[in-house]
Amino acid sequence: MTVTYILMIGAVLFALSSLYFYISSPSKLNSALLVSMTTLTSYVLMIQGEYAIGDLSEAHHWTRWAFYGLSCSLLAYEITRQLDFELPKQIKNIFLTALVMLTGVLSSVSVDQYKILFFVISCAAFGVFLYDIFSSKSKALKRIAPYIVLGWSGFPVVFLLSSEGLGILTGSISLAFYLLLDLYTKVFFYIQYYATGKSKSTKK
Repeated sequence: MTVTYILMIGAVLFALSSLYFYISSPSKLNSALLVSMTTLTSYVLMIQGEYAIGDLSEAHHWTRWAFYGLSCSLLAYEITRQLDFELPKQIKNIFLTALVMLTGVLSSVSVDQYKILFFVISCAAFGVFLYDIFSSKSKALKRIAPYIVLGWSGFPVVFLLSSEGLGILTGSISLAFYLLLDLYTKVFFYIQYYATGKSKSTKK
């Protein structure tokens, strides 16, 4: 039941954040709203548990990574835009983000050496993404960096320690960490950005 409660809390919080971004944003259709709505859909699907692998308490929710493919690609676009990346470099890093999440799906549903292989590929793609982000000379990097270091980098760590990886963390603890990371990278990131009062704060 604890697992279900955590997922329900996640769904409620992202329903509220979706409403907040819809009401507060000058543009009703914006990346903050789309990211929150995508994540809300992900949590609702996990609550239903139809596509989960294994027992509910330790289920592998591979659909999480599929929805991350969309939400985090939108986030990657927003981050690279704020860092003033040129279009080709933006496309490259959006592709890398999608690749990280696709291999996350494959690692989640695979076993033994294939699970390890896909996890390594995912981490390698993420490493290239990190290199590009932290090579930026934009002043916006100072604001964005904590979300990458403390947020984005936390997802593969939780995956590794969860039942999908080494099995050190219980299902409920893993989900709690994922929820905190989701809120930090997908809600607080946008709230802080909008709080600057700028539509684009990427001056070098």
